[in-house]
Amino acid sequence: MSERMDAQIEGLVLQQQAASQEVPGLVNGLTVDQFNWASAPGRWSIGQCLEHLNITTERYLPVFTKAIAEARAAGRISNVPLTLSFVERWFLQSLEPPVRMKFKAPKTFVATANLPLDATLARWDAMQAAFAQCIRSTEGLDFRRIKVRSQFGPLSFSLGGTLLILLAHQRRHLWQARLVRLDAVFPSN
Repeated sequence: MSERMDAQIEGLVLQQQAASQEVPGLVNGLTVDQFNWASAPGRWSIGQCLEHLNITTERYLPVFTKAIAEARAAGRISNVPLTLSFVERWFLQSLEPPVRMKFKAPKTFVATANLPLDATLARWDAMQAAFAQCIRSTEGLDFRRIKVRSQFGPLSFSLGGTLLILLAHQRRHLWQARLVRLDAVFPSN
């Protein structure tokens, strides 16, 4: 891998870093009760939003690792710019905040209530570091021809599309977590 990142990879890493760096400000000064507060039954707390992203990243990392290794072994190298299919563009747009469409997360991706604040944040940091390294490891690969199976349903997307969709997914749930903190009845310290 070169010393200087490819511009596409650098853009993806910058998106990941922006999400990662947003969390300390989002949770600054929160008590465990505030971290776990939800406005209504069935609504997610800040902690559940973050843990959902942790679960998602954890599920995708081995999928990416396998796809990247297989692609390198098969010589799927290209410097062609990342482009998205119509379906990938649609998914990407539907995930971006402000949220216009709601999706129900599969049960295995839903975080439990009453999460430990410090442990959840440590897990966030670890998952984000691993995700950033994963993104960097895609440098030089053909983002369009490498397929990655969605962990949310029976679809496959291109490697580039999957990375962009997951980054939009992070923005979506961080936006959701910000809304929890801004709720008029959010508990005070």
